[in-house]
Amino acid sequence: MRSAIEAIAFDAYGTLFNVHPVVTLCDRRFPGNGDRLRRRWRAKQLEYSWLRSLSGRYEDSWKVTESALLSACRTLGLACPTALRVELMDAYLHLDVFHDVKPALSRLSRYKLVVLSNGSLAMLRAAVENAGLGEPLRT
Repeated sequence: MRSAIEAIAFDAYGTLFNVHPVVTLCDRRFPGNGDRLRRRWRAKQLEYSWLRSLSGRYEDSWKVTESALLSACRTLGLACPTALRVELMDAYLHLDVFHDVKPALSRLSRYKLVVLSNGSLAMLRAAVENAGLGEPLRT
């Protein structure tokens, strides 16, 4: 009997990919301010995404994420020189998956498995490839 399910879509960040290393990096680079920076950065990512969508001014998620980082740093009075900004942004391209992701994807391999996310295609492709998920997942 054929299953009615043909494809399964997964959210990327927080579902497949563990973003905690970004939190850890913020803590290391901004001791005592890492958690505040992370929370402010994430809030600005969402705010900027929503505002740009509502106003019809789409902007790539990578650019939104970078703008949100710079805004969060300015608001908190934290210096974020180019090298540090690049390091923090790059962390989103090299995220580990949660421990149960690869076994789950393996068990679901008979379906078409895709990522559905507001992350940019370049961000998602890099994260998928760097995590070794290029075979089971399509972005």
